[in-house]
Formats: sequence, C-alpha cells, structure tokens
Amino acid sequence: MYMSTYNYFNSYFQETFSYEGYTLYLQKRKLTYIMNILFYLLLPLVIFTILLYPLLRKAVSLLEILVNKYIQQSSFSNKSQTDKDKTATQTIINLKLLAYERIILLTERLKPDSLIPRTISTTLSYKEYQILLLNEIRKEFEYNLSQQLYLSENTWTIVTNFKNNMTTLINTAAADCSSDATAHQLAQKILENYITSDLKADQILKIIKTEVQAN
Repeated sequence: MYMSTYNYFNSYFQETFSYEGYTLYLQKRKLTYIMNILFYLLLPLVIFTILLYPLLRKAVSLLEILVNKYIQQSSFSNKSQTDKDKTATQTIINLKLLAYERIILLTERLKPDSLIPRTISTTLSYKEYQILLLNEIRKEFEYNLSQQLYLSENTWTIVTNFKNNMTTLINTAAADCSSDATAHQLAQKILENYITSDLKADQILKIIKTEVQAN
C-alpha cells in the first residue's frame, strides 16, 4: 500500500514538473521568436539610418546655406531699397531747392529795376515798349511754369500775384503816357509807380526764402 501511494505521488510530481517545464520552454521559444522578429525588423531600419545619416547631414548643411543666403539677400534687398528711398528723397529735395532758386530768380528778373535796364530801347515808342515788356514777363513766367510742381501753393500764389500786378502796373503807366511818349518816358513812369505802390519784391523774396529754410 505504501509503495502504491509513493508511486502515485512520484508519478504526479513528474507529470507536474514536466508540464511546467514544457510551459516554460514554450514561453522561452515565444520570447525568442518575438526577439528575432524585432531584430530582423529593426536591423534594416538601423542600417538605413546609418547609411542615411551622411545624406541628412549634407541636406541640413545645404539648408543652412540656403537660409543664410536668403537672409543675406533679404538684408541686401532691404538695404538697396533703403538706399533707393534715400536717393529718391534727396532727388526730390534737390528739385525743390532748384525750383525755389528759379522762382527767386524769376522774381528778381520781374522787378522794374531789373526788367527795364535789361530791355530799354530809345528807338521804341512807349506803346512798342509796353508790348515788349509784357511779352518779356509772359516768357519769363511761362518758362518757369513747371516749377510749381515742387513749390508750395502759397509760394506759387505769391509769385503769380506779383507777375499779374507787374502787368497791371505796366498797363497803368502806359495809359498815363501821351500819344507821343517814348520808351524812356514809359520806363520812368513804371519806376515811379512801382516805388509808390505796395509791390515790394524784396518782401516777396524774404517770404520765399523763409519758406525754403522751413522746409
């Protein structure tokens, strides 16, 4: 009886340990299988990464070069645009200064004490001289018409009014002359009327110069 019981337990333990060992063996095989799969899957990826690394470095270096070049071009472009803007601004300033210079010169040339010595002729009648003076004023003014683009509205109005008032002054002086008056007599009347009138070219020039300095 004791032998029978011993044999029973002995057989039971052998079967039990054989089953657990077999289960452990299967788990190890399964783990080994999974590791093999992972190895064969990761190996190409690792090899690919190793082979691709130099190309990636070159690509990154090239990208850095392109980015730096773009930044330099942008900076150069901005600098060029700034230089162009400065040049354009300076050009406009120069044109404005030139316009004011020409308008100052025009005002000087329309003053009777400048206009008459430049045009007087003893061979002309007062009527002929009147026409000559009016034509001279018209030509001087028309020659400088384009300068109004660079002048303030105030300056151009002052100069235009001065030109119109000079025309009126000459016509008024001519109307006071006798029919046989000479160009010299008309010139004398123009100077007399100018001195006693409110037309003061020097004041006009002072206003223009003040505006130039303010700009």
